[in-house]
Amino acid sequence: MLRNELKDGGNKMYNKFGAKMIGCFNEYEDLSKKYNLPISEIILMDLNRCGIYLPNNEVRVDFRVRFKAQILNSYNSWYALPVRNEEDTPFKAQNNKIYLLNNEIGNFDELRLDTCESSYQRGPHLLNLNSRSRSNCGGCKACVHNYHDFYDSTVIRDNTPLKTGDDINTFFDQKKIDVEKLVQIAVVTGLFHGEKNVLEHMNLVNKVAKSRGFNGELMYFGCEVNSIDALKNLAAIDNFKLIYALDNFTKRDSLLAKTKSLITLDKAKETLNNAKNLGIKTTISYIAGIDELKELGNGFILLKDSFTTFPIINIYQIQNSNQASILNEEARDLEYYILARMFLEKLFEGSKMKPKRWENYRPLWYDYYENEKVLDNSYGQLEKVKKLVK
Repeated sequence: MLRNELKDGGNKMYNKFGAKMIGCFNEYEDLSKKYNLPISEIILMDLNRCGIYLPNNEVRVDFRVRFKAQILNSYNSWYALPVRNEEDTPFKAQNNKIYLLNNEIGNFDELRLDTCESSYQRGPHLLNLNSRSRSNCGGCKACVHNYHDFYDSTVIRDNTPLKTGDDINTFFDQKKIDVEKLVQIAVVTGLFHGEKNVLEHMNLVNKVAKSRGFNGELMYFGCEVNSIDALKNLAAIDNFKLIYALDNFTKRDSLLAKTKSLITLDKAKETLNNAKNLGIKTTISYIAGIDELKELGNGFILLKDSFTTFPIINIYQIQNSNQASILNEEARDLEYYILARMFLEKLFEGSKMKPKRWENYRPLWYDYYENEKVLDNSYGQLEKVKKLVK
């Protein structure tokens, strides 16, 4: 069967995790015209939704691969994608080329297994610290780290704790990180089990980094700091940012770890407003694909005035059947993500807040926001892109 004729009795086929797959390039073209969106944006959303096939088996199926790629003349950026069997995605990466329906659409390098690491850099000046072992975290059903029998020692590589000043200094030295040149240190990690532990760690990271010349943004990605006194403590740190990890707006009691499930949207809004009033930069992280579109909209309408920067919105990526079971029925279709994107652009219209591509490996936005370039890179117009894939 030709890959550009992937059909089943005239209906779209589903991959093994329940996502409806695009069968031919004309479907992307139709969506581009229907929603007046650049076709490259739609294709890149679908890539993050569907994952990628690796004919050379560099990474095992259902694990995640990370690589740097330039696709459809888009910004040269990192991607982190679930690895699929050939029949479960229209995308393929082989011999440094990216293919859509067997047509070359880009190139990649630095392909690697996406591991649980103590940290990783999103570029020479952006550092993520995984201080509290994500692989030992659990309870959130959308997260692959909840399923402790899924990964093995080839993936679990975050066993080195960063708890003391010596730990952090040793880490910087071993990784040869020029801390003075970093523009952001983001603590993105598992649960600290209490806001006191978060405060101690964030102040420790700040102290060690400052001693090495750091003057950038220090960011905490989590939901364990909620009291006004704790927020005042964090507000005393120069250039601090809070990304409140909400993940999803509905079914929170059944889908999230207990600590997170007890946080209502109203409580999150209160925390964000208090932080904002104290001068802390604020936003949330959210996974698109779990809530129905109506509830996605209601949640963002409630919370948006408590943000100082655009929310971090990830396309839901699935690596096992347990994760697949909580995919929203509407989110089986690519149009769900297009509609979510359009709603959010309308909601934040006039706010001057826009997504930053480097903040997110699996976003709803790539080169364009409100049909204007948001990044300093070129986009091939429809005819140019069509030549690449036809």
